[in-house]
Amino acid sequence: MVNALTTNAPSGGIEFHNVLIPDQKDFEVKLKPLYTGICGTDRGEVNGSLSFAYNQPGYNFLVLGHEAVCQVIDATENEYGIKTGDYVVPVVRRPGNCVNCRIGREDNCSDGKKNEAGITGLHGFMRDYFFDSPGNLVKVNDRSMVREAVLTEPAKNVMKAFEVFDTISKRSIYQNEDSTFAGKNCLIIGSGSEAFIYTMMAHEYMFNVYMTNRHTLGESKLSILEKTGSIFFDYTDNVPLKGIDLLIDTSGDPATIFKFVRMMNNNGVTILFGTNGKAPGTQVNGEDIDYIIERNICMVGSVDGAKKHYFDALRYLEKWGHSQNSVINKLITGTYSPENTEIFLTKPEGEIKSIIKW
Repeated sequence: MVNALTTNAPSGGIEFHNVLIPDQKDFEVKLKPLYTGICGTDRGEVNGSLSFAYNQPGYNFLVLGHEAVCQVIDATENEYGIKTGDYVVPVVRRPGNCVNCRIGREDNCSDGKKNEAGITGLHGFMRDYFFDSPGNLVKVNDRSMVREAVLTEPAKNVMKAFEVFDTISKRSIYQNEDSTFAGKNCLIIGSGSEAFIYTMMAHEYMFNVYMTNRHTLGESKLSILEKTGSIFFDYTDNVPLKGIDLLIDTSGDPATIFKFVRMMNNNGVTILFGTNGKAPGTQVNGEDIDYIIERNICMVGSVDGAKKHYFDALRYLEKWGHSQNSVINKLITGTYSPENTEIFLTKPEGEIKSIIKW
């Protein structure tokens, strides 16, 4: 028996209770979660809006949680060097048997027969303890960053998206004559944790970085964004940039996306990351299609990340965490107990990332 936060996917609901999940007798690693993150996917599962979520086979519930940093409380000797006492981040997506899954790129699963912890057919990390294989764990080497390491899962999505950008942008000469992206404009739609991490990564590429949303940001969010060197604007007001070279959406709102696709420069890249199945549709006409085609604009979806993106995410989180104007710790705006299930039902004002301390 283990205390866990569970839902009944895909119908929804949320409960913190003692559930029967038999212990593994021949386990390799036993883990205790220290912090688990809450995101829109968790809330979508709880309110029953994620139709693709489903319970682990053999159970009438699904343990929630796909963002976690854990401590190893027991481990057998293994080739990955994972030892008792280590701090680790578990990989969310587990491979199926397609060619991409077999080469460690389950983020690009070809047939959809992968599993995602806490989302599709595999219990998640929001419980007192669980068992795993060492190959599914990424070690946190900087022990001063253990709490912030809970941001690894959203950050690895950003690493994957910029890998996609690197690939797509090579279809033309995208850089300036000095071989950099300096002076080009990147716009991020949304203001959640991923959006903030996208702004920081875009600065690594030397873009001019903007963030937009339909609501004005509160002072705390604006302060964090200003420290990253980014500019925010409410898109219901005047838009302060004339053209966009890289557009990244974290909202999943079609009307907002196409509002800014119509501002893309030649050879621009649009990365669709946000999902929102309940967002209303928008009218796309022939002029919109002409605009995209005549300017060689590319629109591409990006989801999840491979194990290598977790390593990249931790490396950048550590870099940003130790910088003079670090804002990484400020991205965690609330810490809650697992008994506080209301946090899944009502998003706190000013939230960037809420986490649960176990």
